[in-house]
Amino acid sequence: MRLDKSSDVTKNIRIIEWMKTEMLMSVGDLFNLIFKGVKPLDEALQDTLANIIMITYLLAKRLGINFKEIDYKVKEKIKIGIGENHSVERWYGDLTNLKEHLDNRE
Repeated sequence: MRLDKSSDVTKNIRIIEWMKTEMLMSVGDLFNLIFKGVKPLDEALQDTLANIIMITYLLAKRLGINFKEIDYKVKEKIKIGIGENHSVERWYGDLTNLKEHLDNRE
């Protein structure tokens, strides 16, 4: 049994390392797309952003944080940002829009 447990730890470490690499590559891709002046409806931009979100959730799970906890933390940060009248909220109302989106999908 000791070998199986060691194998699980090794697999977990390897997948975490892969996810970290995937996250860095996706952020690099995002910066490249923005630098090139990609349009909001561009599929590459949407794919890259979706990948960053997906990898964030999967990495959290591998680190022992469940999806609901991540959702809770995001909502908490949104609430704080709205309360502090963060510039993205003050100028565009983006935090309120995101809060409404998250509330409506549940």
